[in-house]
Amino acid sequence: MHRLAILLLCPVPALAAPSALAASGQMVVSLALVVALIGGLFVLLRRFQVRTGSAGGIRALAALSVGTRERVVLLEVAGRQLLVGVAPGRVQALLVIGDGAGGVPTGTPAEPFAARLDAALDAAGPGAP
Repeated sequence: MHRLAILLLCPVPALAAPSALAASGQMVVSLALVVALIGGLFVLLRRFQVRTGSAGGIRALAALSVGTRERVVLLEVAGRQLLVGVAPGRVQALLVIGDGAGGVPTGTPAEPFAARLDAALDAAGPGAP
């Protein structure tokens, strides 16, 4: 009699397999739906994120990465353009550029680099390294 009670309390693997398979399948489908919902919300938030280049009277005109954590940023503040170096723990004004009416500078020098290099080499003389 004692053995019969133990057999009745233990689940039979043949009968438990289909319901366990169905439960695990439902769990996988539910997990996939939750992951897809989170991914969809992430995409929507990034798409509709408002990115303005200005805060108050300051506008960021351009930015350039010059190292792994260093950047050079061109700002317009009160009609003047400022070139600012940004590094971890430090922000430093590098250059103040006029009144801002000229737009973003193109960065082309007045004379080509090759001409400036030739002039510097000629000025150094033939024995210079």
